[in-house]
Amino acid sequence: MDDSRLLSLDSLGLGGALTTPSLSDTSSAFITSPDPVDVSSPHLVHQGNGTAIYRLNNTGFKVILNANPSEEQIHKILHEQYISNFLPWSCCKRQVIDATRFNSWPALKFKWASGTTLKEWLPKARGAHVDLNLLVRAAMAVSKTLSDFHDGSVVYPCLVPENIILAMFEGEYIATFIDLSSALIDRSDLKEADLKNLGLIFNQIFQGEYGAKEQGGEGKENMEHHGQEESKDVDDHRRKRGKQHTLGEGLPLYLCSLISALLDNSTSSKVSYDSAKDVFLDLKTMAESANGCLRKCEFDESTARSRLRLREGMFYGRQVQTSMLLNLFQSSVVLGNQPLMAMISGYPGTGKSTLVNQIKKPLADLNGCLIEGKFDKHARPDAVLASALNSFFGNIIDSDTGIMVSMKWRIHDAIGSGSNNVLFEIIPNLQKWLGDGTAATENLSPIPSAKGIGLSHRLNFMFCKLIGAIACKAHPLILFMDDLQWADETTLDIIRMMLTDPDIHHFLVVGCYRDNEVKISHPLTAKLKTIEEQGISVTNIKIGPIEKECVNTLLSEALCMPPSLCRPLSNVVHSKTGGIMLFVLRFLASLNDDGDLWFSMSSRRWMYNLEEIKQKEIHGDVVSHMTEHMKSL
Repeated sequence: MDDSRLLSLDSLGLGGALTTPSLSDTSSAFITSPDPVDVSSPHLVHQGNGTAIYRLNNTGFKVILNANPSEEQIHKILHEQYISNFLPWSCCKRQVIDATRFNSWPALKFKWASGTTLKEWLPKARGAHVDLNLLVRAAMAVSKTLSDFHDGSVVYPCLVPENIILAMFEGEYIATFIDLSSALIDRSDLKEADLKNLGLIFNQIFQGEYGAKEQGGEGKENMEHHGQEESKDVDDHRRKRGKQHTLGEGLPLYLCSLISALLDNSTSSKVSYDSAKDVFLDLKTMAESANGCLRKCEFDESTARSRLRLREGMFYGRQVQTSMLLNLFQSSVVLGNQPLMAMISGYPGTGKSTLVNQIKKPLADLNGCLIEGKFDKHARPDAVLASALNSFFGNIIDSDTGIMVSMKWRIHDAIGSGSNNVLFEIIPNLQKWLGDGTAATENLSPIPSAKGIGLSHRLNFMFCKLIGAIACKAHPLILFMDDLQWADETTLDIIRMMLTDPDIHHFLVVGCYRDNEVKISHPLTAKLKTIEEQGISVTNIKIGPIEKECVNTLLSEALCMPPSLCRPLSNVVHSKTGGIMLFVLRFLASLNDDGDLWFSMSSRRWMYNLEEIKQKEIHGDVVSHMTEHMKSL
């Protein structure tokens, strides 16, 4: 026999350090095997060039159709046995039992894998009604098995539909790789080729562009799956697939990004995969996510023009802070216990107001009311509370629901409706609402200060009566005051009186302030201490930077891209912005404006220039924040 036809141990991926039978030993292994298997029951599944596949119940035989096989043929059989034994038992691969003889022919005995080949499965799955979830679950199974192969230091160059068996186990698909003759050990340099082949498999699963063309004319559609592995040359199969590759329309952008990144791993932006495990996890994220943006198929006009649109009020992380706020909401608003106060503090731009927005929906579900006020460094602080109440009544002037009618009568009974009412001057929409008028537009008068001490006490009393009349079990009330670091003492006194009034129930006060501007000597600190001394529970909720993974989730949903492909970018963005939500959003917008983050129409996914982004300067506000943070530590 010509030595050039022999396969060396190194070329088989076994390496010099691994022990395998010598060629002389392998021949004797077949000769000295137990008695030949009874062939009266086995049936032929497939016969190819030099080999045949037989099945006997749950056992299969890969037979060399040569009583005196060449050394190369023996090597191939034993290599497959070695790979099967080398991989962990938990790995979904062909489970080889032994090298034996089958009716005097050398054979590989293996456990028959139940299920159907991916090639046979696809036409059925892609019938009249395509279930995307089903396809995603199948793709997860294939990527999971490839990941297990790679974790076991084995690459799988023959990743084609004919060599993948799909079966259901406990409600999920599992994928078994059956032809191990070409698998190689310790060849991490070939993992990139495996990932590209995985992309080709996914392209066929989700778009079905190649299967029908390849199956035509072979007359093997009814062939049982274990015979198909020998049906054609794998390299020829890949050449045909590669020529037909395109990213079709109608596929979710998330999947377009995933498949494109697998197929094109040479792009300068390096938005690509280097691990089958990451592919599996990204598919798992899509399968388990209820977020509709991950299944978005069409891109809007702004995306087509490569313009990034970041929706307002984006909220990520903050599970602990949200839970704290909802618990206070449950206790004071829903159950009607003593009024409580939540003080939310954090650096500007961390998302304090966005956290408060999380209780708006549960409040609306209870027909509750929200009164919002915001202090301004350059405006009169003593008019903020009155302005907030005036806006509230202006918004409900046209409301004639039964709940609002009952509120109107309670307010009428609590404060009266005489023209000399002290509240009407500073809350004109209240008078209009009680009198069925239209919203007032005149400028509001500030709350009378301590210069008229008697009027001030009366006004504070009337404020409490008004809040007590609004808040009830039928429609609980939340008073939200933002930027309390600029609040005046009079307004803080009114809030204190509301919280300590025994007639006010189903009421929660939420305040936000910048902790970098409120020190121990600040008036707000002293006022909060006074409130606590009067028996009112004040819960402090600290808002800090969001974590790296939250930035990554934000990017994944905003760009409709798998999390693994966003992670290199999110790590840089987090380090450049300190995790401050406002800075994150501004930085992403600037990257888009500068052309370092763009949408590729050909790949149907967002791309980014990571090296250029790393060179971007850190914003001065971020440096200031990080300096303050280090000082506080």
